[in-house]
Amino acid sequence: MAKSLKILIVEDQFIEANHLRIMLKKAGHSIIGMARSVADAKYYIAQERPELVLLDIFLSGKETGIDLAEILKEDNIPFIYLSANSNEEVLNKAKLTHPYGFLVKPFREKDLLVTIEIAKYHQEHGIESSIRKELLFQKKLKTIITKSGSWDERVLNIITSLQSLISFDLVMAVFYLDNKLSNKVLGYARTGLHEYQKIGIEELQNITALKESEINELRSKSKVETKATFYNDQDFIKICEKTPIKKMIADAMNMRSNLMLPVPLTFNENGGLYLSFFSRQDNNYNKNILNLCERLQEPLIFAIENLVGHDKKLNKKNNSAAHQSNNKNLKISGFESIVGKSAILLKLFDHIIQVAPAETTVLITGESGTGKESIAQSIQQLSNRNNQPFIKINCSALPPSLIESELFGHEKGSFTGATEKRIGKFEQAHNGTLFLDEIGEMPLEMQAKLLRALQEKEIERVGGNAPIKVNVRIIAATNCNLEKEVAEGRFRLDLYYRLNVFPIQLPPLRERKEDIGLLARHFIAVYSAKNGKNVSEISETALKSLLSYHWPGNIRELENLIERSILLAKTDIIEHIPLPAHEEIKVHNSSNEWYFKTIQENEREHIINVLEKCNGRIRGTGGASEILGLPPTTLASRMQKLGIKRSHF
Repeated sequence: MAKSLKILIVEDQFIEANHLRIMLKKAGHSIIGMARSVADAKYYIAQERPELVLLDIFLSGKETGIDLAEILKEDNIPFIYLSANSNEEVLNKAKLTHPYGFLVKPFREKDLLVTIEIAKYHQEHGIESSIRKELLFQKKLKTIITKSGSWDERVLNIITSLQSLISFDLVMAVFYLDNKLSNKVLGYARTGLHEYQKIGIEELQNITALKESEINELRSKSKVETKATFYNDQDFIKICEKTPIKKMIADAMNMRSNLMLPVPLTFNENGGLYLSFFSRQDNNYNKNILNLCERLQEPLIFAIENLVGHDKKLNKKNNSAAHQSNNKNLKISGFESIVGKSAILLKLFDHIIQVAPAETTVLITGESGTGKESIAQSIQQLSNRNNQPFIKINCSALPPSLIESELFGHEKGSFTGATEKRIGKFEQAHNGTLFLDEIGEMPLEMQAKLLRALQEKEIERVGGNAPIKVNVRIIAATNCNLEKEVAEGRFRLDLYYRLNVFPIQLPPLRERKEDIGLLARHFIAVYSAKNGKNVSEISETALKSLLSYHWPGNIRELENLIERSILLAKTDIIEHIPLPAHEEIKVHNSSNEWYFKTIQENEREHIINVLEKCNGRIRGTGGASEILGLPPTTLASRMQKLGIKRSHF
């Protein structure tokens, strides 16, 4: 029998709450209370900490279940949403609180119990993952303190080892001894996956156009927090007004949130290292980070005191070697197929590094052309299964009648045309990784069979009568909004939460425009060599046109355009990019007011323009699917969703 849980029900309808209580008690769980409002729920939580909360979104009183979810998240209490209102806006707001599950009323008893089991799995994995990362950090610290090197080098090593636990774009290390601020200004800005640019007093002068004396004056006027503290959004703006040095950094380097982590020294009560982490994201830190900081203090104190013991001359300048090593542009194993250095991409790399060594199921979401398959390959290459099979299947590219055979295989004679035994993708991927692309396009009937295979870790060939055990890690990908698909009954809720253990959301290219130049030059090098051309650069005018374009087809569209531009180039420089002949993104409406077209409107126009050029032809050489870089079945699906009919061409 599964482990029983102490559950709090937060539901303002007594009949529904009591029905839940009966189902849960029947399954062996204990109920610590039934709350009708957020205030009632807080009372029960104060009396006895629940192990799980079942939480309706709309409750009695002014506060909603989403308000309570924020409190539960900060206290690390897992929760599952219950709601009869399943519209997309509510689902999106609820998703931002990172629930452990979502049940849309009315639901079956089986749905409830399966969702609770999945929530337990999520929580156990989350705790296990956190412990694993912290233990790895402590192991790295022990290695760092035994190595020789300058103070700067060893502080950098500590900071880089913290990156897996604390996300940041810049960190400044402030050292005090006997209540005196050290003259040394030491910081590191993240410029690549494992690349950091040293930020000393000279670099700050260049960045801010201030004199050294002016920077030091700002430092002396700025109070350093002695407790772990974070500032997001408006709180960050307010603390910057009170702390001149923070404001200087925020204005010069576009920082929007901050975390202070003090590391006091036990041998000097008026001394310590104060780490100030900055991020370009508005809400990068939360209350959970303070609990982490508390746990990190002891190992950090031990490491810093050891470093101080090895290097008493803190002001000795020996940074040249560190400075040279920090600026190397190294290709990192596992990410060779991914190009870019934007902050949003670096954070994505951090998530991949965290999840890759685990056995966790990963769900990659994002628009078409954002590089979901490349991300899946990176996860596989960085995992412990990197020497085992990596098997791919596109769930949208096969008719429903063939998907089961493709996934699970079939026995000879199991159906008409089955002239020999076939080994399916699950068996081919045994001990390796199975990548299920376009999982949102899988038929409902097949979703149930896939869920059973994931839960039981065994499959049965079509026409077979014996189960076959398989050891497979699943990575799934989709460009669909699966929450919307679940709400509209096209995707199973239990399968969604089984796949969505570790979600990775890929940003569209328009949200990482600082990577467009790097990507363009990468594709120039690739396709110039492939086509025997000597094209090596792109003009400033052409690059500006790339930066101003909205990229409905994302990286795949950019790749296709660069390849075409190379074929058309008459010199070794691309002077012009043949961008699709779109209408202006800004257009007039009937009342002569301006409005912006939606992404869907722009995507629809782009596909229509390409289809017109191809005379409505989708498949084959020169067809719309080839130009757009989409499989024909995916393009057909997109056309259907966007209301584009082939008969129009």
